[in-house]
Amino acid sequence: MRRVLVLLVILATLQVVQAGLVYDKGIEYTAGAGENRATVAIDFDSGNYYLFEYRWNGQAKGWDALASIDAAGLLNVDSQWFEQFNSHFVNDFGFPGGVKFNYGADATGWGYWGSDDGVNWLLNGGVDGRMMTNGSWDSWVWSNYDYNVSWDPIRAPGMAPEPGTILLLAAGAIFVMRVKIKDKK
Repeated sequence: MRRVLVLLVILATLQVVQAGLVYDKGIEYTAGAGENRATVAIDFDSGNYYLFEYRWNGQAKGWDALASIDAAGLLNVDSQWFEQFNSHFVNDFGFPGGVKFNYGADATGWGYWGSDDGVNWLLNGGVDGRMMTNGSWDSWVWSNYDYNVSWDPIRAPGMAPEPGTILLLAAGAIFVMRVKIKDKK
């Protein structure tokens, strides 16, 4: 039983640490030119993400970064312009090797997150309203959504697609260990 508890503590710690990971793979390519730099992550699932650098002078919005990265290389940004909202809506991303996690649910989509340091993330309101700053990070995260509460994405940047799976496995391990202990008595 003690071993199971130690395993649970280790798994819980790994899950918490994983939620705060900074994306650490190399940059796929750089788009734009200028003194300011920002990193854009396209996060298909845990470990299956791609980083792009966007460079500019003056002011830039999240959409400027995506459009520039799309035009400069292999990232395909599928988007729509909504005149009535004066805004772009990003439908999907395509990139060689980028495979979205299959949640098996209808309530899935891309969550748009921003960070000043690549560690502390906040959900962004929209790609045309996000002002880029030098050193900032944007992350588009494929996620399922909590449609019963707020329609916010469940998965944040750096998180595993199914954190609940680890808890279910741990609960199953405890159950199996308890049954084995009872059988020995």
